[in-house]
Amino acid sequence: MKIAIIGLGLIGASVARALNGLAEITGIDRDPATTRKALEDGVISCGGADPALASGSDLVVIAVPVGGIVETAEKVIPHLPHGTVITDTGSTKDSIVRRIDAIWPYFVGSHPIAGKENPGYDASQATLFRDAVCIITPTEASKDRCIEEVRWLWTSCGAHITAMAPDRHDALMAIISHMPHLLSFVSMSLAGDIHFHRELLGAGFRDFTRIAASDPVMWRDIFMANKDHVLSLIDEYMAELGTIRDVIRTGRDQELEGMLRRYATIRRDLYEDKR
Repeated sequence: MKIAIIGLGLIGASVARALNGLAEITGIDRDPATTRKALEDGVISCGGADPALASGSDLVVIAVPVGGIVETAEKVIPHLPHGTVITDTGSTKDSIVRRIDAIWPYFVGSHPIAGKENPGYDASQATLFRDAVCIITPTEASKDRCIEEVRWLWTSCGAHITAMAPDRHDALMAIISHMPHLLSFVSMSLAGDIHFHRELLGAGFRDFTRIAASDPVMWRDIFMANKDHVLSLIDEYMAELGTIRDVIRTGRDQELEGMLRRYATIRRDLYEDKR
């Protein structure tokens, strides 16, 4: 199988590494130093910046930031014969799926739930998707053959597959991923002088703020692409903070304990094995 991967950052290059020996990989990236390094490392068999390099591929994986996925699809589609399957790796799906479905009948959206706070080619690894979950977002218009090819792609990378509607994906990701990242980013606005006291930083601060080191461009695009869900959650979060602020301000310690117990119970229930 011939696969073209557009975007050789953390996700795209990790896909290429995971498929080593299973497919002939063409890497397309606007940074010539990245494609050169991928060639030297044997991660791809050929590469460059021209979308025309994807011609002749059986499958095209668009692994660029969310804000550039549709534009990238528009640039590569003229070089593809009918029947070439396209998928993406974006963290939002609804708008992307609707827009690419309208111009290419062989598209199936996907989102591997895997990554690290360190972006870029140098952070890529063949095992990134091993035992991870990949969400695919087929629609009623998706062709069975295309769905199966995208399933093969991610299972070959070591991922487990779950399928859901694009809008459902975006609503869930706003809660599970997008809002936690936003809160971690924003929390750093309070930490301007903490570097003077690095010796005091414990595991709690480190764990909560770890994802604030993530790629700002990628997350800018995600927040904007999923803004309706994110804005709604911001309003809910501010309302909850307002309630707990009032409880603390008025000294209602038993009510505060009850709220904290409720939060802790929700957290434990999410991760405890109920079998």
